Amino acid sequence: MIGGRYALRGLQAADLPALMALQAQAYGAAFVEPAAVMVQRLAVSPQTVWGLFDAPGAMGAYLLAYRSVPGAVASLHQPFEPAPRPRALYLHDLAVHPEAKGQGLGPRLVATALALARAEGLEGLGLVAVQGSQAFWQRQGFVPGRLDEASQAGLAGYGDEATYLWRPLP
Repeated sequence: MIGGRYALRGLQAADLPALMALQAQAYGAAFVEPAAVMVQRLAVSPQTVWGLFDAPGAMGAYLLAYRSVPGAVASLHQPFEPAPRPRALYLHDLAVHPEAKGQGLGPRLVATALALARAEGLEGLGLVAVQGSQAFWQRQGFVPGRLDEASQAGLAGYGDEATYLWRPLP
């Protein structure tokens, strides 16, 4: 059972089984990304992938992000490709365990990403809202954003309800 206080830490390869299980619970089969892709994401951007773990060590939530540019979208089921000169943090995947919902884990992970983006002097954060999550993201300060031309096709892979959102940083 998931519960209690949660400790934040960077995700590691050893967390892959818990990450894959939580991804499947949170999103369903259509959005489950291959384990090999997840391993690459953990390795290529270890400073921007976080998990919240309860005292027994169960994963309550995770956030996978990487350094990017405004308006760029990571294609679903594809490896991360951090920008050589990043100006934004792209939040690719936020999942909360069903038993941990309502405990503020999602907003806590978003706050972690915001703090990193501010510390690095980035312009803002971008993401694709899926499966009716747009209201959650709007409560976190995100608004509809503009995609770059190359990312228009990538957005289609997320389904009809997918929306690119942006949160500028002052």
